[in-house]
Amino acid sequence: MINSYHFFHQYLQVSRAFTKNLNEQLAAHGMFHSQWAIIHFLKGNGPATLSEIVQYLNVEKPTVTRTVSRLEERKLIAQLESNDKRLKRIELTSAGEEIYELCKGITVNYEKTVIADVSEEELEIAMTVIKKIQKQLQQEDVDRL
Repeated sequence: MINSYHFFHQYLQVSRAFTKNLNEQLAAHGMFHSQWAIIHFLKGNGPATLSEIVQYLNVEKPTVTRTVSRLEERKLIAQLESNDKRLKRIELTSAGEEIYELCKGITVNYEKTVIADVSEEELEIAMTVIKKIQKQLQQEDVDRL
């Protein structure tokens, strides 16, 4: 019988291995998974605030701020002009669009390789389980407030 410790240990092992291996794949373009996640979000959602990115990634704001700064230094994203200096909206630049296309291919191919032996039904079951766990975690966050 699988207990919760073994389940979460395995989940974290998979997550770490996935991220490590994807980072190795993205390194050819000077990218990391954390940077790719922001670029992917901006491509799919358009210009966004740091708070919107924080919420999407479910990470701390200082982490997103550092990653955004690195992407700005590489001219992959740019801050939009705004009258409200407290509201920092960012968008992809043309260089960001190019790196998105390059990294999208790498990411899609890597993901397909990783799940090659997993059936559609197994993926659906896994997604259902993960969503239930995520919902419980979100409820715990609300309960702590």
